[in-house]
Amino acid sequence: MSRSTDVALALALAIASLGGVLLFPRALEPGRSEENGIALNLLVDRGDGAKANDWYTGTATLRSRLSGGSLRLESHDSGLQIFSRPLALFAGECYAVVVHGREIAGTSQLVVSDEEVRTALSGMRLTPSADRADWKLVFDSGRLRRVTVVLLGQEDNVLELDRVALQRVGGPGPCG
Repeated sequence: MSRSTDVALALALAIASLGGVLLFPRALEPGRSEENGIALNLLVDRGDGAKANDWYTGTATLRSRLSGGSLRLESHDSGLQIFSRPLALFAGECYAVVVHGREIAGTSQLVVSDEEVRTALSGMRLTPSADRADWKLVFDSGRLRRVTVVLLGQEDNVLELDRVALQRVGGPGPCG
């Protein structure tokens, strides 16, 4: 190769590398299909054919049963812990976790944390009810690009979930 070809290849490689460095943070943002929200399925610990599960148990004694479009979670020995897969979102924007279901026994906590479940961003208590309820937990994503939804409960806890979704509710600024 000639010297001019070497210089041209080095320049092209440098431009491509610089472009990759500048565009890499956008690679972590949600795709168009998840831009304004994510509806989580109710599969726990194993998928269903081509559909991957969105939830993982945190305790071995948690019993989960999907029936009629509703997920029933029961924990009688060591408490309830269930985690969503990490969910992509835009940093510095307002989001809400919307849950439709019913707390049958015990009291659960709905928590949004960083993707590694080290720091809680926001949380709320779900209290027992005879009727189905909608719970909405609004939070600011801060500097995070991924979060995990966590449901926690004490012993003798029974919770039914019909729908869980992450919704983008506003742009930059304070959440309210």
